[in-house]
Amino acid sequence: MNAFAGFLASSLLITASAGLASAAEPSGANRMAALGPAIGASIPHDLSLPMTDGGEASFEGLVGEAGMALFFVRSVDWCPYCKAQAVDVSARIEEFEERGLSVVFVSYDPVEKQAAFVEQTAFRPALLSDEGIEAINAFGILNESHKPGSRAYGIPHPVIFILDESGVIQAKFYEEDFLTNDKSYRSRPAVDLILEGADAALSPEA
Repeated sequence: MNAFAGFLASSLLITASAGLASAAEPSGANRMAALGPAIGASIPHDLSLPMTDGGEASFEGLVGEAGMALFFVRSVDWCPYCKAQAVDVSARIEEFEERGLSVVFVSYDPVEKQAAFVEQTAFRPALLSDEGIEAINAFGILNESHKPGSRAYGIPHPVIFILDESGVIQAKFYEEDFLTNDKSYRSRPAVDLILEGADAALSPEA
């Protein structure tokens, strides 16, 4: 199945556009198919990573009043799908901020590569460098099909986490068949879907 799945707290079903699916968290032997920490878990890394402006990031310093939309992407240097997604989100950052959400991107690229991307595209969200793959490993999203020594070693499976102001995961979006489809990384959710999922996950009734 090549549907981009949105996993939300409770049994909320995302049906914003054709081809989307929702599923419950797997258990037992199938749990590895649930990418990253479970809904309701606190983030396993505080995002203390270098930023393109030379500073050091932290969750506390980046989180918005209502929470954070946290994007893990493969590369903003050489991955065209990641770059296109980043540009799309950047163009609509105000819609996240209106909801009280900060927008943060993380990739394994060195700061210099990220800074070049920011300059070329006028990218506005925070962009963090996880060159040592500390956060990527902590979140359990390392793409293990790439081995040390290859250019792509260290990239994560693309995933988006919607976090509340305390760093608790309220929703996550990723390609359901990431383990069996080596082209699944090409599919990225529309910004409208991400915003819809964030609204649902962070609403008082969620």
